[in-house]
Amino acid sequence: MFTYHTRIFLHHTDAAGRLFYANQFFLMHEAKELFLEKIGLPMKELLGHPEATFPLVHAEADYKAMLVADDRIRITVEVEKLGETSATTLFTIFKEDGTLAGTGKTVNVAVSKKNGVKMPIPPEWRAAYEKHLKK
Repeated sequence: MFTYHTRIFLHHTDAAGRLFYANQFFLMHEAKELFLEKIGLPMKELLGHPEATFPLVHAEADYKAMLVADDRIRITVEVEKLGETSATTLFTIFKEDGTLAGTGKTVNVAVSKKNGVKMPIPPEWRAAYEKHLKK
């Protein structure tokens, strides 16, 4: 499990002063990029792969508690499932006091740069992900 600590900035909020719904996805993605970097798959590596891309094909989020500017949060990132062609990642967002503020899930699929068809996850990506499967 990987944990990312950050805070809610004013630009993350809407006119009511609460986290704007789309920004939960932004925060999850930020945490995921740092997670991938930690496991040896920085964006430069993923984007520069000669044969494969790894686009997001599904994203979902649930909002459990209000977040406002200056709230300190931590986001945990875990690999829930690793299939032949896809990886499912789970996100949990907690306030500083431990209150569950949100959850999310994303699915990425390996796609051939040559023909745009899904393909097996490249071995080096699979090896990095396998070490971090949720147990």
